[in-house]
Order: sequence, then structure tokens, then C-alpha cells
Amino acid sequence: MFENINLKAELFKIRENKAQQEIDETLEAFKDLFRADWEKENRINQNLSNGSKAYYFPNSTNLDSDKIFDISAIKRLCIKYRLRFLPTKYFKANFPIEAMRAIKDTEQEHHTEIKNFMIIAPSALFKLEDANKDPLLFVPLENNKFYLIHQWGNDLSWYRRFMAWPLKSFSKLVSSIVFLSILTASLIPGFVISSSVNYFSFGRLLFAIWLMLSISAIVSFLWFTLNQKFSKDAWNSHTFN
Repeated sequence: MFENINLKAELFKIRENKAQQEIDETLEAFKDLFRADWEKENRINQNLSNGSKAYYFPNSTNLDSDKIFDISAIKRLCIKYRLRFLPTKYFKANFPIEAMRAIKDTEQEHHTEIKNFMIIAPSALFKLEDANKDPLLFVPLENNKFYLIHQWGNDLSWYRRFMAWPLKSFSKLVSSIVFLSILTASLIPGFVISSSVNYFSFGRLLFAIWLMLSISAIVSFLWFTLNQKFSKDAWNSHTFN
């Protein structure tokens, strides 16, 4: 306590204390930054999980017009590939980091908090009431338009459009059954169907009709058992199938 003071040593001590203070201030600034980012992500997750039906993204001349889609285009896409377009509160998969970053960037760019989100995805990715696919995340605008924020996941399988086609409507389901029955009947060798050696025979026609009735019975049983809906009715439904 009563030692003589060495000015050089004191100078070093002051420099060290200042350096440590600067490190502490930098660390605190980083903590504040991470804390603010965590609070922002927590707020975004809350909005993704709950949402506000009354919220619309403010119209802005800065919006990328290529990312604005009308509800009719979204409906056609969902029906074509048997997808759902629902609020994100029904989405049961996790949102990737890239999606969160896209939301933050959009909020920062337009100086607003996004309180409502919609998403296009296969029904398997939704928590449907009883009653890494390729999701598209939207924020609603006014006049039934939606702004695309982010897409993630893998592309849909090329054959999904063919699998989804019969489920678009009742007429397309009937057409598919008729086509499948005729195609199958035409590929079966004649001797399997009847004793006639002629390819075009009454027996082949009866076999095609039998196939139509059999396939229709199976499809009807599965349809009502699984409580299915046609895509034109299910694309924005939050109930099963």
C-alpha cells in the first residue's frame, strides 16, 4: 500500500485496464446483438405459430413484382400437385435458418413486423384437424394477393403431377378409371380373356367393363374409408384429406 509509485508500471496498468475494458464492452455489444437477434427470432416464431388474420403486409413500391402471386394462381398450383395452402400455425415441420433469415431481411427492408404467414406444402407437413418436401412461404397482401418470402426443401417428384391428376375432381377420377381399365384390357393377351383368337372380341369388351366396375368399387371403398377430398375442395382446407 505504501510502496513507491513506478510511473512506467502505472502506465502499463492503465493500458491493460483500458484494453480489458474495451474487450468487455465489445463482448457486451455482441451479447446485446445476440440477445436482440434471439428476441427477434422468438417473436417471428410466435407469429409463425399464431398469426393475425387481420394483418396484411403493407403495400410497397419496393416489393419485387415477380414474387407477388394472385390467389387464383396459388389455387391452380395446389390443385395441380395436390398441395395445401394454409396459415403457418398448421405447419408441423421446422422452419429452416434460411427461412428465418429471409423473414428478418424482409422485415428490415420494409421496416415492419410481419404478423401473418401462409404456406404451400403437401398435406403430410401440416397438423390437420380431424377434420423436406418443397414448401413456399408467403405473407398476405391486400386484394387476395400474396408475397413469396422463401422456398426451401427438395423439388417435388416428377411423377407427382400424374399421381395428383385423378384427384383433382370427380370427372377426372372417372376418366382415369376408364382409361386405366381400357389400357389394361387392351394389354391382356386374348387367350387369357376368352377362347377367341380374335383380338377385338366381345369378351375383351366385357373384361374392360368388369375392370371399370372392380376398380370403381376399390376406389370408392378407399375413398370413403380414408375420408378423402378432391383437390379442388382440399387445397385450402385445414381438415384431414
